Amino acid sequence: MKVIFDPEVPLKSPTSATIGIFDGVHLGHRRLISLLLKEAREKGVSSCVVTFHPHPQKILRGIDVPLILPLRERFRLLEEEGVDVTVCYSFTKEFSALSAKEFVSDMLVGRLRIKSIFVGPDFFFGRNREGNLNMLEVMGKSYNFETRKVEPALLDGEVISSTAIRKLIEEGMVRKAARFLGGSFSIEGIVKEGERRGRELGFPTANVDTDWEMLPKRGVYVTWAHLGRERFESITNVGVRPTFGENKLLVETHIIDFRGDLYEKPIRIEFVDRLRDERRFESIDALVAQISRDVKRTKEIFSEAG
Repeated sequence: MKVIFDPEVPLKSPTSATIGIFDGVHLGHRRLISLLLKEAREKGVSSCVVTFHPHPQKILRGIDVPLILPLRERFRLLEEEGVDVTVCYSFTKEFSALSAKEFVSDMLVGRLRIKSIFVGPDFFFGRNREGNLNMLEVMGKSYNFETRKVEPALLDGEVISSTAIRKLIEEGMVRKAARFLGGSFSIEGIVKEGERRGRELGFPTANVDTDWEMLPKRGVYVTWAHLGRERFESITNVGVRPTFGENKLLVETHIIDFRGDLYEKPIRIEFVDRLRDERRFESIDALVAQISRDVKRTKEIFSEAG
């Protein structure tokens, strides 16, 4: 997949395109992309995803939306879906000042050479959100492109959206979030040396240093720990270790029955289910007893899942 960041770079071939943040590349996104790919093949043009960084809400409203995925991971998943070209525009104050008509004529037609565009029914674009589905349809007649309206994807009567998935993750509902995503929510990072408290307790942990903006609600989770091509049953604590009176948010993973040096190695943590809230224990012995129960329950969950 070709990735383009420069808004001045024109594409060499016509495209069938779609526009959005595509955070999570969830089941709704994948459904839209499948329609896009089908049309691109039928028209003999390239499939193109137009996305933005940072999130427009950060520039327009000063809201720092935590992203489900870093940009590089978004690109990787779009490539896996079979997209030919992803155009990532830097969303700035200057960019947001483009009128809707300028965005269509200069960007979509002039640079991306669209022959069709796929958008949702509530799609707005351009300065002050002045552009909408109707404007695209009208301008398409002048510029010779077709507008395809795609209805939101539903799961059990609920709309699949990045906003809904963020809320589920923030509430610790990782199992339901996985159903919307089409796969478990994961984070990646590097194992850094911590204070070795887990080792002293008999449950050594990997202290995961990650640049993921989105983390699940504080608590203890059933997880898979991915190390290279292998994966291991594990439990992961997202929290501040209140028993030790700390307040720095950490992601610590105990890999069950694992022996080996992980420092400075890459790791991916796949969140399977939530075990319990993080809480303060009155003694170290009480904490160790609870961790033992957590490990036992985690093994049972993996055994039940086969």
